[in-house]
Amino acid sequence: MHPAVAAAAATLTLAVLTHTPAATGTSTTTAAASGPAATAIAYARAQLGKPYEWGGTGPDAYDCSGLVWAAYQSAGVDIPRTSQAQWAALPHVPPADVRPGDLVFFPGSDGTFTAPGHVALVIGGGQMIQAYAAGTPIEVSALNGDGAGGIVGYARPGGT
Repeated sequence: MHPAVAAAAATLTLAVLTHTPAATGTSTTTAAASGPAATAIAYARAQLGKPYEWGGTGPDAYDCSGLVWAAYQSAGVDIPRTSQAQWAALPHVPPADVRPGDLVFFPGSDGTFTAPGHVALVIGGGQMIQAYAAGTPIEVSALNGDGAGGIVGYARPGGT
């Protein structure tokens, strides 16, 4: 692990606003990212501002699933490479139980609700880090489905 990523992961603490569907309201939970989730978040933060590139897995450019894949690789957690495979393989998490380090999935422009085409990394505080699309650098965004077709659901990589 890169020393800067390790240092950031060691000191990373986040408050998380847990997103729940409007029908059930919003609840707040304080949680700290730790272990592999903290390392993955620190890695993703270090990529902010880098360009989106379809199929990109870094280190100079990423697509959405390439970013979360590389973030978890940096933490020693192996996850599938594509958003569709990530959604199919990883354990799903109810919206009320979402915490920093979880993955959030969207249909996106090239997916569906059963095979999501977009994924981002939940960082807490109602935010996520994503590699959204060509022309948009890797960014911190509000954790919502605006522009991506609505939220499909959440998943938690093993070991987090």
